Amino acid sequence: MTSERRRSPRVSLEVDVGLTTEDNFFAATTRDVSAGGLFIACPIGLEHGTAVKVKLALGKKTHELTTRVAWVLNDDDGKPVGFGVEFEGLSAAAARAIATFVTKRDPMAFGIVSAHDDDDEDVAEASTEPPSASPPPLPKS
Repeated sequence: MTSERRRSPRVSLEVDVGLTTEDNFFAATTRDVSAGGLFIACPIGLEHGTAVKVKLALGKKTHELTTRVAWVLNDDDGKPVGFGVEFEGLSAAAARAIATFVTKRDPMAFGIVSAHDDDDEDVAEASTEPPSASPPPLPKS
């Protein structure tokens, strides 16, 4: 049985993000966020430990976040479908925006886990989707 290893609750957040690595740049979509990081749905296989710059819009503000790949999710055929990143050195403004967003949303319920100033109203506008008990399914590759 796999246990929940997260230190912070996560909430659904499905927004487009810009990603930059040392070698490339591309677009992807987030699936969830917590105070510690993001899950990014993306068919590009990044190695554990890869540094990734993420441009994340919360409300009217876009934050450039420094992250590192913490884990990779592959489908049954071994093809990458996404990865989790941990935040590194968040600015105070980005940390506040993420914390405010997370506290305004209901946490996602998971029983088993697989392998400068921001206004509250800006954060509240980040998603108009109602909170869900589980993330939307990942597409089959």
